[in-house]
Amino acid sequence: MAVINGEGHRVMITLNELDNSESIIEITEEGFNEDDENIISQMLDNKEGWVYMLTCLKGYLEYGINLRASLLH
Repeated sequence: MAVINGEGHRVMITLNELDNSESIIEITEEGFNEDDENIISQMLDNKEGWVYMLTCLKGYLEYGINLRASLLH
């Protein structure tokens, strides 16, 4: 488990191994201001960011490719 604090948010990433070739990754993010009128768009943006990050991680772990390379140039 990893806990990351930044920009008022706390992120907890938990990896649970199912067997030698499968794992479940659980990501919990806290720190959203429930009174902010833009909370839904902020949560959706963060969700999309986590989906993208996990897709890149899967590509790297399974195929050795860096899907983020195009963003780094």
